[in-house]
Order: sequence, then structure tokens, then C-alpha cells
Amino acid sequence: MCIKYEIYNQNCIEGSKNITDNSIDLIICDPPFGLSESSFDKHYNRKSGNVLEGYVEAPSDYDQFTLDWMTEATRILKDSGSMYIVSGWTNLSSFYKAIEKLKLTEINHIIWKYNFGVNTTKKYVSSHYHIFYLCKNPSKRLFNTNSRFTQQDKTEDNKSVLYQDLEDVWVINKEYRPGEVKNVNKLPNKLVEKMIQYSSNPEDIVCDFFMGNFTTADCALRLGRYVKGFEMNTESYNYFMPKLEEIQFGIDNVEVKKDNIFFNQGKAITEEETLTIKKRYAELILIHKTKKATIDYLSNEFGRGRFSLQNILNK
Repeated sequence: MCIKYEIYNQNCIEGSKNITDNSIDLIICDPPFGLSESSFDKHYNRKSGNVLEGYVEAPSDYDQFTLDWMTEATRILKDSGSMYIVSGWTNLSSFYKAIEKLKLTEINHIIWKYNFGVNTTKKYVSSHYHIFYLCKNPSKRLFNTNSRFTQQDKTEDNKSVLYQDLEDVWVINKEYRPGEVKNVNKLPNKLVEKMIQYSSNPEDIVCDFFMGNFTTADCALRLGRYVKGFEMNTESYNYFMPKLEEIQFGIDNVEVKKDNIFFNQGKAITEEETLTIKKRYAELILIHKTKKATIDYLSNEFGRGRFSLQNILNK
């Protein structure tokens, strides 16, 4: 595949009919919640001038809307593929009806806990979203267990980083970017990156029916995946599309091998090794550009886990 991304300014239900059956490796969707999201800036401490106009609300018949777009998403998804859907709690029943009708399998119901919600006085503050993790064929579903961490990665108190990362409650802060232009709500890059790393391989095709702030496209391209998708808001489409050309394809992709054994793990770190690691980091960051990619390279070179290296560099 030569074209890195194909994204269209049109309705996803109609536009996706042009995508071949069983051709998409991963689908990530953050559909409109049906809660008048276009007025959300009134509830948050942000300037309305930084929010792009033209946000398209969900149709009044949310059940039918959900079934229609999920039908197309299911059709184009490979048997080995996965689908992640981000939702608030209000319309969860619409998704469960569609999941049952389309005979999809729910692998996990993930809770995304974020850092702040809208203040309330007569009810509890909502500070989480739901994420449906679905597939068509559980026996063929791709899942890269060691795409981010291995069994050798430990926290400072010697607990498994991989185990924590695989828990179905994800504590990921929303991104606070004052002054930046947005299309209403934006998913954090770290959230989308996690889905892409666990549920696709480099050069797979990732599709998003509701591009919004183009977070899926941005993350997928940086991780070396191709992108297809749709965005109805013309202002958002025209604003974000040119920015995709600036992304270096695969710049953030680092594969974590299943047999990645850190040969120096548990050994005392000498002052000499500390100085060498810091010197190599200064050299390699100029090549790899990102801290994550540089630390992953150092991990293989020095035989130490990622968090051990982070602690050394922070001294």
C-alpha cells in the first residue's frame, strides 16, 4: 500500500460503503454521544474561539444511527481485527443492542478514568468513559501482549508494569492544551496509542469513522500504520488534513520483542555506567528524536528495563 492515508470529508455510513469487506485491521471510533457536544465549551474553562465550528451532532434516533455505522464497521473489519468504541454512559444500551444484532464479541469493557469532569452539586461527578473492545472472531483476533512492555519491566516497588498496563481500568489524563484549536472533545494520544500498539502491527490499516481532532490518524501514522477514515465537519477536515503531511511515518514505532531479556536487570548500577548511559542518551536523542524511542534503544544496548533507565536519566 503506497498511500499513507485516505480520509474523506463525508458521512462515514455512506463513505465506508466504498471500503472493501474484511480489509481493515483495527477500528477506533469516538462517535458523537448524542449529548449536544457542540455546546461543551460552555462547561469547560476554555475559549470558544479555540473550538472549531461545524461539529455534527448525532441523529435523534441514536439506536438506528449506532446500528447503521457499526454495521459498516463490522463489514470492513478483518476476522483478525479489533474495534474500540469510546462512549459515555448515557447511550450504552444502543451499543449493546448493535453488538448483539451484529454478533460481535465483547472482549473487554474498559473503563477510561480521566483527570477531571464537570463540577456538580446534586449528583456525583462523571470522570470516566466506557470503551467497548470488540472483535468478530475471538480465535483469530490479533493481540500484541508485549508491544509495550515485557515481563521484565518492573515499577520502582518491583511490580509488573505489563500487568498494570493490561488491567481494564485505564487511568489516562485528558490533554490540557490551552490555546490549541480543537474540534470539541479530543482523545489523549496515549489512549489511542495504547489501542493501536496492542491491536495492530506496523503497516496495518487503522480506520476511524469519526476523525474529529484526527488523533487516530496522527497516532497511527507515527506508529507506522496506514489510515482510512471520515470527518463530516468541513472546518475540522480542512484544518487537520494539511497537518498529516508533516508527520514522519513510523517515527514512534518501536517493537518490544517477546524474548527481550534484560541481561543487567537486578545488577547494581555503577557511577561509570550512569555517566555512560547519560552520554549515550544525549547522542541518541538526536537520531531517534523521541524520548521513548531513545530509551527503548538504550534498553537493548545496556540490558536494563525502561523504568530503570528513566530513573537513571532523571538523577
